Amino acid sequence: MSKMTLGMIKPDAVGAGKAGAIIAHIEQQGFRVAALKMLRLSRAMAREFYAEHDGKPFYEPLVDFITSGPVVAMALEHPDAVKTFRQVIGATDPALAGEGTVRKLFAQSKSRNAVHGSDSEASAGRELKFFFSRTEILMGENRVNESE
Repeated sequence: MSKMTLGMIKPDAVGAGKAGAIIAHIEQQGFRVAALKMLRLSRAMAREFYAEHDGKPFYEPLVDFITSGPVVAMALEHPDAVKTFRQVIGATDPALAGEGTVRKLFAQSKSRNAVHGSDSEASAGRELKFFFSRTEILMGENRVNESE
């Protein structure tokens, strides 16, 4: 069980002013935000982040979409972070997402689905390192840099 996962609020939800409500919803589900940043991904960054999908029909539209506006990246802490966060965000298609999930509440469509969540512990490790340095993630009660 991984204690950390990456959550990312996508440009559709950020642009619609839903980021705060999504973060509050995630916290209400028992997650602690260990790091948070807003940024706009360059095309090169988007291609690197979604490299596993290169060559698939949805790859270029995904790169276009994720670079269309700012995203909010979050390092999220929970005893079973990856599995639980996938349950909290719901199915990729909001029409199929369970009641009370992030995508059921906030997504517009399958392609504009409000959030990204790591799909495995290996992905979580890679994706967290993509957005955050070790010193930016404040685990548990360790809210001050240990070297200070």
